[in-house]
Amino acid sequence: MLALLMVAALAAGAAQDLEIAPDEHLNVRDHGAGRTIVLVPGLTGCAYGFRHLIPGLTAAGCRVIVIEPLGIGASARPAGADYSLTAQADRIGAAMDRLGAGPGLVVGHGVSGSMVLRLAYRRPDLVAGVVLIEGGPDENGTTPTVKRSLGLASLAAKLGGGRLLRDRFQAGLEEASGDRSWIDGLTVKRYFAGAARDLHGTIAALRAMADASEPESLRANLDRISCGVTLLLGAAPHEGSPPPADVALLDAQLADFRSQSFAGAGHYLFEEVPDAVTAAILAAAQRPQVAGLPGIAQRSTP
Repeated sequence: MLALLMVAALAAGAAQDLEIAPDEHLNVRDHGAGRTIVLVPGLTGCAYGFRHLIPGLTAAGCRVIVIEPLGIGASARPAGADYSLTAQADRIGAAMDRLGAGPGLVVGHGVSGSMVLRLAYRRPDLVAGVVLIEGGPDENGTTPTVKRSLGLASLAAKLGGGRLLRDRFQAGLEEASGDRSWIDGLTVKRYFAGAARDLHGTIAALRAMADASEPESLRANLDRISCGVTLLLGAAPHEGSPPPADVALLDAQLADFRSQSFAGAGHYLFEEVPDAVTAAILAAAQRPQVAGLPGIAQRSTP
């Protein structure tokens, strides 16, 4: 039954190409109807990564929208674009405007959590609540691990080493996961598909994210976020988790902050413990502190 629901949900969520600005096209998938939940994949993610969450969320009466930021997944990788986290947040907001999708609960994975937090104070009319999946108050678009990998990626691309890059990408998924059983050849291929279509453009976009200057500090504006924020963390040792100091900062600066950890899981919680993440998202949507988003009746995933 779950497999059939998953196929139906993915089929219903046909990809849309939204032009936010000249040459800036975002890949968007729109599933179901009801109260809005927006899912934003991280730098190494894609819409496919949320395939296990969508059936349970739509079954609970939610409209689920997946927005791939510029340079991620199947979205465009224009040279010369502003790849700052602030600009990415504004694009997500523009996509939600175009889709009539606010206010909603906005979920960000990894560095995209920082985009979502920026959106929360820049466009409070669109964000009724935030869920961070292994994300924190990042002030830069790439992690030290990604920066170290850029040199290898550039060299491999020059040598035509697409397979080498894919192998390194898979190793990165494994290093970031507590439970690696979800990682197989097909999944890696789907995750890597967007990058593989334009390796040079992907590397250039990642470099632009690493070099981008932010027009304002997120950390200095955390106290402007009035909606509820939930942080979901993997408890197994893994790469990519926000440092404890960042979690403490969120707890100190946000008006309504909660965190939850999951034993045995790592950075890709929606792959490793998808049912638990679905339940956590629905619980966040039920929180009375989340203004503008009525409670959602939780239902068990079929």
